[in-house]
Amino acid sequence: MSYAPTLRAVRAHFGLRQRELAGWVGVSQSQLARIEADHDPLPAHAVPGLLPWLAALPTAPAPAGPAPAGPAPPPPAGPLALLARLAECRYQAQRLGQLLDEQQARVDMMRARLAAGPLLEAALPPPGPAEPAHAPAALRRRWLARWLEAAADALGPAAVAHTLLAARGHAWQREADWLAGALAAGPAV
Repeated sequence: MSYAPTLRAVRAHFGLRQRELAGWVGVSQSQLARIEADHDPLPAHAVPGLLPWLAALPTAPAPAGPAPAGPAPPPPAGPLALLARLAECRYQAQRLGQLLDEQQARVDMMRARLAAGPLLEAALPPPGPAEPAHAPAALRRRWLARWLEAAADALGPAAVAHTLLAARGHAWQREADWLAGALAAGPAV
């Protein structure tokens, strides 16, 4: 069985670098790269480290993306200054919509990381009374704590930025809609 697509799916869903996942499952980064390229099999000792990541993956298929837009409205006629402003407003609204989609993907990734945290913590052995700080399980616990903390820290500012981008996008779209309506109504008296 090839684990290449599974490893790529785990890394993509949680935004992991090869180095991070390799350290977790107990292989080198170069070996993980060879496994992902389907040149090497996943060693048996690495499978238990991969299982909590697989359990944290969503089982439902991801949405296919936004629904295709309908046909573009016919270009309005009117003064060039208004037409140019309408085109600019539509462009800016579309650009901010794309930025919002990208930001939402990052927020979803951070939420996925936080949701996976309990599964990953449960997969680690409990700390022993005399466990050395450089033991693999201790290193994984510290890495996981930092990783989850970074995800939690990223969510607060992302919500504010998302709200501000959405407000700007709505303003551009509202101006474009108003201009299109004014141009469709004809010249003002």
